[in-house]
Amino acid sequence: MRLLLCAAAVAAALLAVWRPAMADDSQAECTSDPPMSFTLWTDETGQEFGSGQREYIFADGYICPDTDQKFQDFLDQHPGKAPNRIVVLNSGGGDVAAALHMGEIIRQAQMWTQVGSRYPLMIGGNKNIPADVVPYIPRPAAPPFPGYCYSSCTFTFMGGVHRTIDYGSNYGVHRFEFTDKIDNPVDQAQIDSAVLVQYVNEMGISPDYMVEMVKRGGNDVTNLSLKVLQRLKIITPRWHTKWRIDTLPDNSGFFLDGEATDFWGTHQIAVICAPKPAPQTASAQTVAAQTAAAPEAGQPGSPPAPASAVVQIWFSIDPGTRAKAPELVDAVQSYVLELDDGWTTLSGPVIAKTAAITGPENRLTAAINVSKQGLAALTTAKYIGFAFTFDPAAKLPLHVLNFESDLNAAKLKQFAATCH
Repeated sequence: MRLLLCAAAVAAALLAVWRPAMADDSQAECTSDPPMSFTLWTDETGQEFGSGQREYIFADGYICPDTDQKFQDFLDQHPGKAPNRIVVLNSGGGDVAAALHMGEIIRQAQMWTQVGSRYPLMIGGNKNIPADVVPYIPRPAAPPFPGYCYSSCTFTFMGGVHRTIDYGSNYGVHRFEFTDKIDNPVDQAQIDSAVLVQYVNEMGISPDYMVEMVKRGGNDVTNLSLKVLQRLKIITPRWHTKWRIDTLPDNSGFFLDGEATDFWGTHQIAVICAPKPAPQTASAQTVAAQTAAAPEAGQPGSPPAPASAVVQIWFSIDPGTRAKAPELVDAVQSYVLELDDGWTTLSGPVIAKTAAITGPENRLTAAINVSKQGLAALTTAKYIGFAFTFDPAAKLPLHVLNFESDLNAAKLKQFAATCH
């Protein structure tokens, strides 16, 4: 019986009505329990697999009128030791004004946000997951574990530069209401709505978020699906990619340039026509021009491609804070090409250029030869990735360095048709 009563109390607390955003609540006390607390935790396990060191700030509990100040004090007392700190929110909501200010603090500090918990105390099911599937979803072995972000917490979450919500976590919104002390609730509603719309817009979220928020009245929470979270830009993608056909640096021809930006930096995919053996009358400058691709990717003097090659693809990866590129070159053990949900280790004549340092940004670069058959496979793929794996004996801080991107198959096919 005690367990049932506790569960009912928790459920009621999670659906607590938030107070109005702009009401004069500077002296108000926190009416929900427990108030939000902050815990710092650093995880280095992901570093080995290319995800870098992670420094988490777990924010658990309700947002009180003074939570934003306590959060700022916590940041002042615990300066970041790793870039891209992640604020992991596990909250039923609370004070709107404090929640908005917390989001602004997060954005100003360029931190990331995630919905989750530091303890595995939630089963990890929500309305977006079929109930009969929940027992088959593996629980993470380490935090963040599934958590929830409801009500005003959703505004704090928006402050993150990069924002993620795990499959088992909940992100719920509802219509805000007013306390009895408001003299002009209609006027106050208009003022508060304007403030919220401005905040949502400044954080890069779709204004349609407000539509989702008011769909249900009172304490009825709407759990947003992954599709809605994506449409409203509440969560951010792992990468952004731009594809264009550009002119070679020496104006001798064209190349297909793919620029992928992710958490770690900007990476490049440069597709050039496969260099052919130069005639005896050709000058060294002509051979160099044939092998030039992009300012960072081209390597004059590269060996001609096999006769079967149609194009060469140069992959140039920025390690960012994960490692220093010069320390990685001699430790490269293998090269891996990722296409959609499959991958293959590359070797032999497929490798057009082994690992090297290129460009002022200190990128790690390699190139592969692509045959007509390989090109056919590429032009049916939606995503492409490239990875360097490293010799464990080198004792590097990471075992693999990779990046992923979407693939504009139409532009690739269009460019390859110009290669003879």
